[in-house]
Formats: sequence, structure tokens, C-alpha cells
Amino acid sequence: MSSDTLTSLAMLKVHVDRGEDYLDYLRPFILQVIFDNRPNSITDMEICRYIRKDFGLEIPNRAIQVVLKRLARKNILNRDHGIFQIQNDVQDPGIRRKRVNANRHISAVTSGLISFSKDTKRPITSKNEAEVGILAFLSRFNIQCLKAYIRGTTIPNVTEFDDTLLFVVSKYVIWLQQHNPERFDSFLTVVKGHMLANALLCPDLQQAPKSFKGITFFFDTPLLIRSLGLEGEERKAAIENLITLLNRLGARLSTFSHSRNELESVIKAAADHVDKKNGRGNIVFEARRNKKTKSDLLILVGQIDARLSGFGIEVIDTPKYIEKFQIDEDKFQNILEDELDYLNPRAKEYDINSVRSIYALREGISPNCLERCKAVLVTSNSAFSKAAFEFGKDYEESREVSSVITDFSLANIAWLKVPLGAPDLPMTEAIAFSYAALQPSKELLDKYMTEIEKLERDGTISEEDHQLLRSSELARKELMNLTMGEEQAITEKTITETLDRIKDDIKKEEKKKYQAEYKEHQKTVDRLREEREKRKKLHEGIFWRCKKRAKQFAWIITSLIGMILITGTILGALNFKSSHKIISLISLLPTILVILWTLINFFRGATLPMVFEKIESYLQKALLKRESKILDIEFEKIK
Repeated sequence: MSSDTLTSLAMLKVHVDRGEDYLDYLRPFILQVIFDNRPNSITDMEICRYIRKDFGLEIPNRAIQVVLKRLARKNILNRDHGIFQIQNDVQDPGIRRKRVNANRHISAVTSGLISFSKDTKRPITSKNEAEVGILAFLSRFNIQCLKAYIRGTTIPNVTEFDDTLLFVVSKYVIWLQQHNPERFDSFLTVVKGHMLANALLCPDLQQAPKSFKGITFFFDTPLLIRSLGLEGEERKAAIENLITLLNRLGARLSTFSHSRNELESVIKAAADHVDKKNGRGNIVFEARRNKKTKSDLLILVGQIDARLSGFGIEVIDTPKYIEKFQIDEDKFQNILEDELDYLNPRAKEYDINSVRSIYALREGISPNCLERCKAVLVTSNSAFSKAAFEFGKDYEESREVSSVITDFSLANIAWLKVPLGAPDLPMTEAIAFSYAALQPSKELLDKYMTEIEKLERDGTISEEDHQLLRSSELARKELMNLTMGEEQAITEKTITETLDRIKDDIKKEEKKKYQAEYKEHQKTVDRLREEREKRKKLHEGIFWRCKKRAKQFAWIITSLIGMILITGTILGALNFKSSHKIISLISLLPTILVILWTLINFFRGATLPMVFEKIESYLQKALLKRESKILDIEFEKIK
């Protein structure tokens, strides 16, 4: 049964890729049942039974009826007093052949899950168990609290599993996304098929408006927190995708002023506890993980209105109490207390205020579908949504459409209107749910904190160990890996094993960090060495070029000096005289130079080789300084 259900969901996804009518998703399955069984008389109940047996899907009778009527209009079936009979020959729709490709996706996912689970505390030993785990995961993606949707999901009731199995599947989904994109796509094929199958739960969906114009969705505080990224990027991505789709479908997005005020108080409270020993909660843990300080959170408080406006979420004044549309708050409070365990009484007051505000905005109308309900509160808390649905059964304004629906119900309904227009929405919803499933519950954390405080008092662990277990992100991760979310799994052994894993992880991280730093250091050293080598070659090239030119110029100048000295010596020896004054004066210059040279040589021992060296040295320095200025580089010992 589990394998048939998953295969059928995978086949449903193929139809949306072709842009077909949602009721046409079901048509080939019904035709296959008729073709295989050739019943003399056909009823919706009989077809439901066959589809459950052959394809593992729980389809409401009303949806089957709609498709059977369509087949009758096309003269495939004949209808007489609510019973259908085959009128013309029914061709094989080929569903069974399509199972081959669908099974490929399912087999890849289930075999991968079995292999992945071997490294967890909850190994999965059979294909059937893996399929049950995936169905348990998918069953959480249901449509609740809308009477138009006859059931919450098309998946048959999955009862033979425990929460640890759900934990393993969620961990597997995240691993697939990060390490195996192809198999992750196969898993998403089933997720999308399930979300498409949810359309079959509402036979009147096709008559519903194709947009959300005229309806205002009010987000409650937890969803606002997620939209600000205070509970992680994964949940933020999911809510952002939903917001984008709702905007495109013409919906108006708002939040009540009291919800906005609650949001501010929640962030301020988290800011006050982010650095404290007893600080806990998703916002505190996420802030610590991202190294955000109290100041960072308080700055965010000042940006609330601008950030919400950026999402297109308008803050609306909470409606005043109107006696005509006032609900029985005491009765609703009793239902809430049965469904939820409020730690903060103010949170319960905010929820009651939100629900009675929706009734005030509906002003006594009795909507028969979500698209005509005028206003609805959207929450991430399924228990809150269920409580509001139960309470609303006594009120005209909410018998068909509850005052509160979950964000996933809304996301699924919105996606069904334009599945090809929001292809990433199923993925972000699946990832957000998976990350949430890997977070410890409040009850688990309370028991964990109590146990580590006891161990510190007993001297079993040190104060430093206590601090590490209390505030480390690794601690929460390893705690969930060891307990898989089960409170009874928390023991002294579990905590000491968690501590050992944290320390090992820290050592590994430090080693990785050291290795990474060492590699970066080596890269820097190598880069500097290369730069020095390049600079050295550049300097050498310039030096030898300047030296060569200095030598050439020095040789020319020294040669001229030598020629002048020789000329002066010869003229002096010949006692050359001229009647022309200018020529006579010029002829005396070499002689004077010879006399000066003789004196210098007498006192300093000057020779032409020495003069050559001096000139060469001077010219070389002058040329190097010139090159240094032009190229903007420095040469050592250039004076």
C-alpha cells in the first residue's frame, strides 16, 4: 500500500508539468480502474475502493462523482439514477506503464533513506519501513480546518511509525538538498504530487476564484518572526515564497496592531536574554548561532515597520469590540487550553484578540470558500488553527471557512491555483518543515537543562562543561542526534556523550580552522614570495640596464677628458700661440686643464680609471633615481 501511494503521488506530479486541469489528474486513475475491472455498474464508492486498493490514495466520493459525470458527458459512461455504466469501449490510459518511471523516483529515494539511516541512532531496515517514514513526513503537509476539504490528505492513515522515524526522514531530506540534488528532485516529485493530490480533496475547487482579490490575510506573530529571519533562513525562505505568491494572486497582506506590538515585545525579551545563562527559545538560539548581540536585536526592533512594509504587510489597527459580532471568549479560551499549553498568558490573550477581530471584520457574512471569506488569520500553529475551527462550528461566519488556517494550508491552496507559477514553493516548505523537525521541543530542552544543572551540582560536569552544554549550537544538534527528540532518552549517559561529541567536534573544528588558517598563511607566504621574486627580477633588470647606460656615458665623458688632456699636453709642448685672441684663449684651456689635473693627481692621486668609476657611479645613481620616480618603486641604498 505504501509503495502504491508514493508511486501514485509521483505520477500525479507529471500532470501538473503539462498544465492540466486538476480534476484531470484523477481521470486516468479512474479510467484505469474501469479498464482493468470492467464493472457492470459503477458507483463513486466502488471507484473509491478500487483506487484505495490499486493506487493507495484516499479520494473523497464527491471528487470521484465529479469526474464520473465528466466521463458521462463525453459519452464514455452512461448515467442512470446515480449509477454509471460503460457506454463506449474504454481505452487503456496507460497508468500502469507510467508506474515504471514513477517507481524509479521512489526506489532511488527509499534506498537512499535506508543507506542514510545506518549512520543514525534509528536505522531503517526495510523498504516498507522507509516508505512508511516518507508517508509520515508527507502526511504533515495536509490541509486543515477548511470544511470544503473533506479530508486533510489523500494519504491513508499512517499509524505504524514513531517520531524518531520522522526525525530520520527530515534529516535525510536536508542531506539530500545539500549533497544529492538529483535524488532531492526525486523526493520533491513526491512532495509536489502530494500537494497536487490535496486538490482532489475539494471537489468545488475548480469553481473557486483563480485569485485572492478581496481577501485580507492577517499574519500572526510567529509568522512575522519567521519573515524577519529570526528563526532561521529556511523558515524565512518558506514564508517569503508564500508572501510573493499571495501578492501575485492579488491578496492583501496585513497584521493586527496588537500582533505588531507582540512582535516588538518578543524581540525585546529575546534581546534581554540572549546573553543570559537562562536564555533560551528559537530567537535566542538563532541569534547566538549568527553571533547577533542584544544591540543587533534592539536595532531590529526599530526597523519592524519598515521591514514589514517591505514585504507588503500592512499594520491594521485592531478592530474595536462590536457587540453584534462579539464571540464567546470564555468558551474559546477553554477550547484553546484543551489544545495548547500557553506559558505566557499574554500570548493566549493575543490569540483570542486576533480571532475575535476576524469575526468583527467578517461582519456577519457566511463565506462558503476561502476566496470569499473577506478576512482570515494565518498561523504556523496547527493546534491553534484546530481550536479555532472547532470553536467556529457554532458560528455562521466560520462554519465553512475557519477564522484561522495554517500557513501550509494557505500555501498549498495558493500553489494549486498556479503550480507552474511558483515552482520552488514545495521545496521551501519541505526544507522549512525538515529543519523545524530537527529542533528540540521546549519540553525536551527543559528536561535537558534540568539534567545538566543537576550534573553540575553533583560535580559530574564542570562549570565550563555546563556553559558549553547550555549555550553551544553543537550541543542542541548532538542532543537531537542522540535522543531523536524523545524526552525519555535524556539520561546522564546521554548528556556526557553529548559533551564528548561537542568537544570532539570543537577539536575537529579547531583543527580544520588551524589547517584552513595554515593554508591561507602558506598561500600568503607563497604570494609574497612570488611578489618578491617579481620585484627582485624587476629591480635587477632596471639596475643592470642603468649600470650599462652609466658605463657607456662614463666611458664617453672619460674619453673626452682624456682627449682634452692629451691635446693640452701636446699644445704645451709645442708652445702653440696664435695671433687671434679667441683661438689663443681656447688653446690655453687644455693646458690649464692639464695643470689642474696634475695638481689634483699630486694631492689626490687621481687617474682616468678613477674618474671613470666616479662618473659611472654618479650616473648610475642618477639613472636609478629617475627610474624609481617614473615607476614608483624604491631601490635600496639610493642616495
